[in-house]
Amino acid sequence: MENKFLTLSHLETLSSADLIALADDYGIDIPDELNRRFIIGELLEVGGELDRAPARSSSMNENAEIPEENWDLPDSFNSTEISVILQNPAWAYVYWDISSDGIKKISESSRFKQLVLRVAYFNQEEDVNPVEYYDIQVSLSDREQYVLLEAGKKYFRVDLVAFFNDGNYDSLTVSKKIPLPKTPAIFSKAFPGQEVEIPKILEVSGLKKLLKSHYEKYRQSFVE
Repeated sequence: MENKFLTLSHLETLSSADLIALADDYGIDIPDELNRRFIIGELLEVGGELDRAPARSSSMNENAEIPEENWDLPDSFNSTEISVILQNPAWAYVYWDISSDGIKKISESSRFKQLVLRVAYFNQEEDVNPVEYYDIQVSLSDREQYVLLEAGKKYFRVDLVAFFNDGNYDSLTVSKKIPLPKTPAIFSKAFPGQEVEIPKILEVSGLKKLLKSHYEKYRQSFVE
């Protein structure tokens, strides 16, 4: 396969399925539900390595300095989608994109009130209605958010929702439902103003500081 295909302009024209197939051709392992911008980044990195390989073998010696490469990916791929990565039983990383048409429709509406991430919990993966949910307000320019998850839940999903002044709302995109592993009992007691005895190994990981920072900076609903 010729390396001319590993250019940003060409990769942007491919569907997500074609990008995954191309990554497979180059031996790149792509996890399920990985955002297309990261797939393109991996392919561009491979393309850069192929471009540099002949130069290194023919003209670079062991003392030569290898210039640092920076790939400039676009801020948006003009598609409305949301993805969630579960970092551990307590934290999830959410990232999303909104198409230019979607941004225009929302921002130009006189009825637009706010954009939120709706974190919804489910007892079963096939359930339609959540047993509980809370909203985190985000701006139109935001594209990522860390979310603190409640202990004792079984499945969760994150929706990107636009609310309007007349009480209506528009669910722009939703993530897949993600199963939650069983969490230690200490997380069910980790509420603002309460002293929680955290095991040393978790304290070393910075969990106590992360909990404190999250409570101070983000407004979320917590249920005892």
